[in-house]
Amino acid sequence: MSIIKNHNKSRKRKSAFRRVSEWLHLWLGLFSGIIVFVICLTGALWVFRHEVWYFTERYQQVEPRRQAMMLPSHLIANAKEYLAIKEKQRVEITSITYGLPTKAVAVDYNLKASGYGTIYLNPYLGNVIMDKRGESAAEKFFIFVRAGHRFLWLPKEIGSPLVGASCLIFVITLITGVIWWLPVKWNSKTRKKSFGIKWKANWKRVNIDLHNVLGFYAVIFVLVLTVTGIIFTFKWFENGIYKILTWKNPAAAEITQPLSDTTLLKSANRFHPEDILWKRMNSTYNGKIGRLVIDFPAKAEDPYQVIVLFGDGTIIYNKVLAYYDQYSLQQIKTNKERLKPYAHLSTGEKVFRMNFDIHTGQILGLPTKIIAFFACIIGASLPVTGFIIWYNRKWGKRKRPKNVNNLVSWSAE
Repeated sequence: MSIIKNHNKSRKRKSAFRRVSEWLHLWLGLFSGIIVFVICLTGALWVFRHEVWYFTERYQQVEPRRQAMMLPSHLIANAKEYLAIKEKQRVEITSITYGLPTKAVAVDYNLKASGYGTIYLNPYLGNVIMDKRGESAAEKFFIFVRAGHRFLWLPKEIGSPLVGASCLIFVITLITGVIWWLPVKWNSKTRKKSFGIKWKANWKRVNIDLHNVLGFYAVIFVLVLTVTGIIFTFKWFENGIYKILTWKNPAAAEITQPLSDTTLLKSANRFHPEDILWKRMNSTYNGKIGRLVIDFPAKAEDPYQVIVLFGDGTIIYNKVLAYYDQYSLQQIKTNKERLKPYAHLSTGEKVFRMNFDIHTGQILGLPTKIIAFFACIIGASLPVTGFIIWYNRKWGKRKRPKNVNNLVSWSAE
């Protein structure tokens, strides 16, 4: 009977706090497991969306040349000429986007009759590479993936809070999981068990090790990805994180759009405003631009909107967003919080601005994308391995032999 007594003593050794933590970890994990699995798996797929788009959409790629890229006005003229021949109708250019030297220039347009499209041109030669209308197969796939990640493919008003609530539960599950992982007593045996996977053991033991050990190594990364994701769902959570980081109240909602001064004489016929803005941005951020977007005004009072992104052109936390009067091309001053230059922000505000890039793993480029990918994969595996552990302990045990009491008594003598 000594075996049973020792087992009971080990159970009594746990504090009430630890028992409650383990109970929460088990039942909250079972309750939210399927949703967490979907969120993490779709998150892992979403990490490398830009790379998949680039390598599957070959028209985005060009051979870099040792010459300057063509001016926006020249590329737009080529796009208009192409569309005039093809469509024989009025074309409205809505924006032009320059990327890295290896990327084609994209000219977005609006055909009054048949909708929107994008012309991809070689920035060095000016020839049309692709007239794209609608989403590519890769874009459709990632739209589907994002719908699952954000809303579980449900209507937004239902799926978004469900995802957010499951992520909040997942945070509690991760914290209680660390508490459960901590050995009651530290020694060489418990250290080996806590930090290593016993691959030569039976599959049930390997499954337990995968859950405990991989979960421990990934917990910090999974927690960061989860918390940064909850910010996109609950406004109260977003405001709370902002206050914690900045010690300030969030700015009021910004609904006003900067406007051009329509009282000025229109001088756009005397020059190409897009060329001036393009040259100005390249001069200001010499050699540092990863992507440059110039949005054209649609109405008489609308300004030019210019977006400058750095690095590989996908990182947004330190982007420059500015508005320019369409007549004078003077920058329109605004007090919008989101337009504050990144360099002028406090440390807390900078961290808050990084939220999207941290959540998607692109904050430091490929290394953090790889970390985010594996963190998501491990996060997706935790509900699966956890369910298997629970199932094996509840229903997967072998039936005890009829003479079990004799065996226990014999072993105790």
